[in-house]
Amino acid sequence: MKIGGIIEQRQLALYTIASIKDKPGSVAEVLSVFAEEGINLAYITEASNKEGNAVLSFCVDCDDKCKIDDIIKNKTKVISANIQKTENVGLIGVYGPHFREKPAIAVKLFSVLGKAKINILGISSSISTISCIVDIQDLDKSKEALLDYFELP
Repeated sequence: MKIGGIIEQRQLALYTIASIKDKPGSVAEVLSVFAEEGINLAYITEASNKEGNAVLSFCVDCDDKCKIDDIIKNKTKVISANIQKTENVGLIGVYGPHFREKPAIAVKLFSVLGKAKINILGISSSISTISCIVDIQDLDKSKEALLDYFELP
């Protein structure tokens, strides 16, 4: 299957905040704290759970994790204590063009990684990109598996 290319980013830390009150503007309130500090988020996902909380996951460059840890520690009114941090992760993904016109590309990507015994820690997608967070030790193996399966221009 032909794709536009493979994306990767190394040296990331994954944060998951599982207890943000699920209401309009709550995620923006959390993310604005990071934006005020000039921190770029390499990956963002959010979903609601049945307890009425939003579960927000994001990745930052490892150089920014001390800033994030400080914000979490000192901005407890905005960010509650139910936070998980996974260090030493990477982002790997594929990009289009025209993924809308290619049914099942996500399942093919996840199958390739599964067959390579790569555990996916997070998924984010758009109309033209599907990205996964994986342990940094699996990043090169992930890229090799994707390059073996997908056809690049």
